[in-house]
Amino acid sequence: MIAAILRAQWLSMRMGGRGRAFAVVTGLVWYGLWVVVACAAYLWIAVAPAPLLETYLPLGALGVFLYWQVMPILSASMGSALDMRKLMLYPVPLPKLFLVEVLLRLTTGGEVLLVVLAALIGLWRNPAPSSWLAVPGVLLFIAFNLVLASGTRSLLERLLSKRKVREVLVFVMFMLWMVPRFAMMSGYRVKSPGAWAGVMDHAAWPWTAVAWATQGRSGATALLSLGAWMLGTLWFARAQFERSLRFDAVAAQSTPQTQKQRPLAVLAEGFYRFPARLLPDPLAAIVEKELRSLARTPRYRMVFVMGFSFGLMLWLPMILGRRAGSHGALSTHFLTVVSVYALTILGQVSFWNCFGFDRSAAQFYFASPQPIARVFLGKNLGALVFIYLEVLILIAVTSLFKVSFGAAQITETLLVVGVSSLYMLALGNISSVQFPRAMNPERVSQGGASSRFQALITILYPLSLLPVLLAYLARYGFNSELAFYLVLAFAAVIGGVVYWIAMGSAVATAQERRERIIHELSSGDGPVTAN
Repeated sequence: MIAAILRAQWLSMRMGGRGRAFAVVTGLVWYGLWVVVACAAYLWIAVAPAPLLETYLPLGALGVFLYWQVMPILSASMGSALDMRKLMLYPVPLPKLFLVEVLLRLTTGGEVLLVVLAALIGLWRNPAPSSWLAVPGVLLFIAFNLVLASGTRSLLERLLSKRKVREVLVFVMFMLWMVPRFAMMSGYRVKSPGAWAGVMDHAAWPWTAVAWATQGRSGATALLSLGAWMLGTLWFARAQFERSLRFDAVAAQSTPQTQKQRPLAVLAEGFYRFPARLLPDPLAAIVEKELRSLARTPRYRMVFVMGFSFGLMLWLPMILGRRAGSHGALSTHFLTVVSVYALTILGQVSFWNCFGFDRSAAQFYFASPQPIARVFLGKNLGALVFIYLEVLILIAVTSLFKVSFGAAQITETLLVVGVSSLYMLALGNISSVQFPRAMNPERVSQGGASSRFQALITILYPLSLLPVLLAYLARYGFNSELAFYLVLAFAAVIGGVVYWIAMGSAVATAQERRERIIHELSSGDGPVTAN
């Protein structure tokens, strides 16, 4: 049964061979870095004395646990999962479906699995006494993480599918991420890892239990603790999996508009209609359609909230807790850095793949009388509206923390975001026709660009920011604001030329590959969806 599901997944993906080499190269680089980390862990553990192992192994196991469980949530990319709507029609035994779902959690922790295996080999090579219980202990710890990640994912998928709960949940998760950073920036420091010894030195914790099992310290107690955790998480994950089978995401999102929502709806309607006052039709209609559809798309709303929440939570503690003379450059360009970060993550669900949410309805753009270039322009203008709305929200939120910005820095941020957007939108128009991908607006944890284009983003993104970086280098080299704005103005002119050329290329490609683009946007995922 498992082999049949994997074969169906392969058949649904084999048409997407174009650009696969870039994805392979990126995968090799990413996992190559983790191989280096795994080798470093092996070399250290192989020679570390027993007292150091007793202190650091529980902390290392805790780090593995946190990466496996927390990083998929923070990155909004929770790995691959079964698409139950495509499998419930078949008489597939529920235990086998649950087994496949658990095994798919390897897609969110494969990197740290390399580190765990390298650490296990290092323990065998260490002259300090070890235990044969290391292998079953490590296997139980890996299985515990897989099962817990499966249950957590099923629970979050349901919560993120509910209106209003989604945005609140994302905000709470990032607030939890921010608390330790505020503590560190306020001057709190742990003097040594030994300070955690009293808390960590107990087999009731799974990370301590696996560390004890590898060292032969209270081995039977450690295995019993891991077994108990395994049974508890197995019950939790199985219950969440079965509840997800009965959950209707569409029904959870289709709540009627209440009386209290009407004033807000009036404001929203004015926001949607303002392009008609500035632009002629049909361009104004295209921009209005983008504003309405993106604002109502669950996945885009979540990423929009992340833009002004996670960016602030990542950098703001450095500003609030800075000491005299430290973080000077970051403090000066804080608003610009956070705004460019917001521009980056918004691109994943907008201009890098501008036809993604349209899916099969994108064929209307090729059949309607207006030229396809006007469609690209309308979509780009709609994306720019949300980009600058994000910047305005960032200015308002940071002012609440008494982080003041002068008019010069706000102007600089608006110009830098505009110039960067020119290059990113130009490259995004090309990527939208070269690597189109249908996006499900209900799956808030899925990225917007295709896996093969993710490889290109690592190259294209630094190139799109290079003209702006040259302007900052000119300011630093000449110690002149005039030099900065002259180079930035020149970069804007070049960006306009690049955008015009890229627009022509995207239009020609769209006309040439029209049937292929519509086919890619109309096709769905296989039985395993990659998030």
